Amino acid sequence: MPVQFVNNYGFSNPNFNYNSGVNTKINNNIPESKDENNKISDEKLYSKKQVGGVALATALSAAILGGTVMYIKARRNIKWYKNENEVLSQIADNAKKILKEELEKSKNRLTQTFDLDIENGTVQEKLYSYFKNIRDNKELEYDLLSPPLKDRNISNLGEAIVLPENVSTLNRSYIKSLDIPEIGQNGNFDYMLPMTNEVKITKMPTKEFTPISHQVTNITESYADSVQWNNDKIVRDILQNFFDGHGQTLDGVQFKFSPSGNGKYIIRIQGKSTYTADKAIYIGESTKRENIKAAGNYGEGLKMSVLKILKDGGSENVKIASDNWRVTYSLGKSDISDKRVLVYSLDNVDKFDGNYLEFETTDRSLLETFRKSINRFYNAGNEHFKCPDIENNIIAIKNLPPNEKGGIYIAGQRFEYDDNYDSLGNVAFMLKQKPPIDVLDPSRDRTSLNVINLCNIAKWISKTKTISSKDKVDLLRALEPYWGLSGELGQKPVNDFAKAFVEAQNPYDPKCLKIIFPEKYIAYSYTSDEILDNLAQKGYVICNSEFSNVGMKNVRDFLKENAFHNVVNPTPDEKKKIILLKEALNSVEYALKNEDFLSKEIDTKVYLFNRCEDSKFNEDTLGEAIIDNGVSKGFWIDKTYLDKASFGDIFETALHELSHKVGGDGSMSFSYKLTNVNKSVISQVIENTETLEVLKAINKLWNEIGQNSNAVA
Repeated sequence: MPVQFVNNYGFSNPNFNYNSGVNTKINNNIPESKDENNKISDEKLYSKKQVGGVALATALSAAILGGTVMYIKARRNIKWYKNENEVLSQIADNAKKILKEELEKSKNRLTQTFDLDIENGTVQEKLYSYFKNIRDNKELEYDLLSPPLKDRNISNLGEAIVLPENVSTLNRSYIKSLDIPEIGQNGNFDYMLPMTNEVKITKMPTKEFTPISHQVTNITESYADSVQWNNDKIVRDILQNFFDGHGQTLDGVQFKFSPSGNGKYIIRIQGKSTYTADKAIYIGESTKRENIKAAGNYGEGLKMSVLKILKDGGSENVKIASDNWRVTYSLGKSDISDKRVLVYSLDNVDKFDGNYLEFETTDRSLLETFRKSINRFYNAGNEHFKCPDIENNIIAIKNLPPNEKGGIYIAGQRFEYDDNYDSLGNVAFMLKQKPPIDVLDPSRDRTSLNVINLCNIAKWISKTKTISSKDKVDLLRALEPYWGLSGELGQKPVNDFAKAFVEAQNPYDPKCLKIIFPEKYIAYSYTSDEILDNLAQKGYVICNSEFSNVGMKNVRDFLKENAFHNVVNPTPDEKKKIILLKEALNSVEYALKNEDFLSKEIDTKVYLFNRCEDSKFNEDTLGEAIIDNGVSKGFWIDKTYLDKASFGDIFETALHELSHKVGGDGSMSFSYKLTNVNKSVISQVIENTETLEVLKAINKLWNEIGQNSNAVA
């Protein structure tokens, strides 16, 4: 069924009713194919089943409008072909034979149509005269020398801070890697971390108490299965208590393992702090909840570790002692069920200046876990804390050698990221305190962190007033290797952290962090892949778009300031071609509006540049879209290309650049848009003869302009 179109030309001739939706009959002298099998139905010609996707639609568009065959080949250097992705390449390869046959048929049919008159010959004459008058007398209603460009996010950097060339510290330069011995073949191990002046021993006053024998708790043995704790987590929570008791360091803590026979080993961890028995018994009792620099919160971790050791570690009991008391945990029967529950006894012992935890186990791997966990906490031998690149009162950051695994430490204790202690890449983050609960709630068993946690921490640091703007700039500078659009393999979490840090800054806030970056750093904004590639080849670093929040020029700013395209004033002939191109786009307004183009986008603005003279970044580009926030503002076109290319080629280029409103060359969104735009335009031309006649008239007038009317070969 014919489609309805808007009357743009106002012809009163009843035989050229442009808005009637009735196809004007083609003269009966159109040659019909003698071979019925050679006839091409509209449905077959434009079926995805016959030839796939974008390749077909683009080729047919050129065939209809320019009378030429265009399947995938290096006929001209348009960006879409140059950056064809793997899927489209495969489509082109698989469909090549069918595509060529179909295009030859379409060419013959459509080029014959171009040469024929419609039933009333005066319509062609009127169309020709109408558009000739427009071509020769109409003035363009926009400034050809002032292309639209998106303004910068930050127009006035004000009191901006110059990005330092480098940042580094000599903090804790005394740290020297520990010479931790291996565990003996028989399980012997006796090692105490060196005492340092950083150790701050916790001493709690002695309390009198009444001994307790076989006190049954309400914690069942099966409760141990409710949390997925492996040896790493068991050891983490045991050592965390000694770490906090020494003032957030393992310095001075002793590890002693010894075989006890029958495949069992005695493990004893001993520290120098003292505390009262209630901290070892009651859940919810902890000395650390209000201490933002302590790892623990609720006193649950120790009890859960004990339960897991008793249930899964082959242990009969776990002893915890300090000062004048000792608590012995074991599993026993309750009074109200047959299930085993956690029970404890509290005894008086000779006064002991310090504390220890001791148990016997059949799990040899638990010994190895204790040993390797020493450097999962701050100590005077953990080189992650030595001379960090930056350090303030909230965080320190250190970039590590490429093959060294980093991690994130909170209050001196290393946390897992994505269930792995070594998955953060070769950067060490060291948060000196627990973030506020609304930033990070590590839960009672402090499970693994994820990308959301990491980004929330970055945003909290970015917004906090407890560190200076200079501290924040230094922090960002330390993360410079991770400013890019996407992190290298294994570095993505750090890239996300840097991105979230600058994303948290509001560029419209007068107090927003403002930085003066060196010229080589450019924040991403929409442009073609060719421009990005050329910028990178010339040494520019393309950063995440969010860096424009803190003063970094984006790509569009850069192109504007560097006169990426020096606008060329069109010659009279070039202006005529621009006018005809705009009329051609208006003639398919119905099709373009069906593809969600706005009227102001269809009434596009075309600007000329001379790629041979002014383009130092993309010497091969023939056309370049101007997109602002998903809206097409027009496009650039190379003057030589405009001078020499056929009308069909230029018209196809226009549709191509307009379609960039949804994405770049490599994106699927752009590929689908261009496919649908071309198919919609083809459908309008096929179903409405008036549109075809308009384009034929424009094509003829185009070819009459100047001497350079041949298409680019």
